[in-house]
Amino acid sequence: QLCAGVAMDFVGQLFCERTFQFFILLSGILGWIVGYIRQDFTITCYFLGAGSAVSALLCLPDWPLWNRHPLQWLPVDDDSDSEENVASAKGRQDGGGAPKGGKRGKKKAG
Repeated sequence: QLCAGVAMDFVGQLFCERTFQFFILLSGILGWIVGYIRQDFTITCYFLGAGSAVSALLCLPDWPLWNRHPLQWLPVDDDSDSEENVASAKGRQDGGGAPKGGKRGKKKAG
């Protein structure tokens, strides 16, 4: 892999998307201007293709640039697979737990 162990964060995703859009828009505008001056629509397509290639090269790999604000995950609870948790989860699957009406509390007398 190019950058093993690096994952793009949410801020990096936003910045990457805006960079991608900027290069596509810039190449489209420049291509349209040059194509208009030269009266050749093929030049516009070449500019769009080159802009797409440059933006893909910058935005598709998971560069460390896109991971400047990593997420801070909660620590793993070592007791998550204890017998009590497994038994309580099994009780919920078997119908134990909350009543079917979804309300907890005392039944009305009467």
